Amino acid sequence: MSKEYSFVIDANGKRLDPTIVQNAWRLVRQKKAVLVSKYPMTIQLAKVVENENRDEIRVGIDDGAEHVGIALVQKCQTRNKVLLKATMEHRSDVGKKMTIRRAYRRYHRCWKRHRPARFDNRGNSRKAGRLAPSIKQKRQAVIRVAGHLAKLVRIDGFRLEDVAIDIRALTDGYKPYRWQYQRSNRLDENLRKAAILRDGGRCRECGKENCRLEVHHITTRRTNGRDTISNLITLCPVCHDRTKGREEQFAERYYAMLGSKGNPNGLKYAAHVMAGKTWLRAELAKRAPLALTTGGDTANKRIDWNIAKTHSNDAVCITGLKPENLDVQEWTLKPIRHQSKGKASEVLGFHHHDIVAYTFKNGERYEGYVTAMYPEAGKRKAALNFQSPTKHCKRVNARKCRLIYRPSKIFWLRCA
Repeated sequence: MSKEYSFVIDANGKRLDPTIVQNAWRLVRQKKAVLVSKYPMTIQLAKVVENENRDEIRVGIDDGAEHVGIALVQKCQTRNKVLLKATMEHRSDVGKKMTIRRAYRRYHRCWKRHRPARFDNRGNSRKAGRLAPSIKQKRQAVIRVAGHLAKLVRIDGFRLEDVAIDIRALTDGYKPYRWQYQRSNRLDENLRKAAILRDGGRCRECGKENCRLEVHHITTRRTNGRDTISNLITLCPVCHDRTKGREEQFAERYYAMLGSKGNPNGLKYAAHVMAGKTWLRAELAKRAPLALTTGGDTANKRIDWNIAKTHSNDAVCITGLKPENLDVQEWTLKPIRHQSKGKASEVLGFHHHDIVAYTFKNGERYEGYVTAMYPEAGKRKAALNFQSPTKHCKRVNARKCRLIYRPSKIFWLRCA
């Protein structure tokens, strides 16, 4: 059984070293402490502790575009204890919501109160060092979790993996010379003509020349395909129509025709990892001393210590403290989006974002946060939708659901 630790604070709110949950529950039963939070478990002692232990506690952060590994490791005199392992899942819908909001704004400007479009007229858009909302919310989510942990346990230092990704090298397929960085690799003057000239003014699929030529994105823009010449190929209208809806089936062959390595799938994610690094470092450094490490150092430690590669395990390696073992409870973290457009605000005492548990007839039990609620209407019973780490349970009987806890800022979900 995986070991789980409880955070501990004394009567004055001073943060103490965590203890195992069994010991924490014993103190609660003996009325020597009260339960402050169940997820993650936090107790407050009934007395003031004067001479507490001062073993160093480090936080390792494996920052990524989709997932962030977080680990708490305590440097003890004889061993290093892993107190917490978690993987935070970033929101991926912010860019889409910003696009929808922009469409509403333009509609309102053009039709409801017409005025000519003005560019860069928003102060926030002209702000120096501005981050795009889709990127900034990811950085803020990391800071939110770090700040939440800092309220529960004493943090003596942060360790962050310093990522350096050359986006231009990814798009060009090789490391450009320094002077080449000053030249555009998109041929902005006329990218379509550049692709047609490169392909000799003919369809690369059937060889037809005397027709209207079309330039095809090998990896489509809806799947993060880029407007680079290495991602474009010239096709005739017949061959182009043949690829519609089946672009993935032709991609490998088209890239082989061009002698290209293809459109890097991680280009968008690489850009998200690189953007906002300075802002993240500055914010972490305000909370505790910050030290940087490299991906190569993390990989070497993982191999030397014989640790499986996961986001949370990488965070353990980033701390630089070799753990005695990794047999601790794994958590999945999700930042809560407070705005909800649900028509029902409450169903049988349940609210949006509540953590509930439900057991199906086959005995499978799932635990997750409420995503939708359906009030009782006529013959239809009250129902809930909730998202567990492994399954999206839809329209389950609300009367058979059990409330686990009601989070405020962050979802803490146990991993199986």
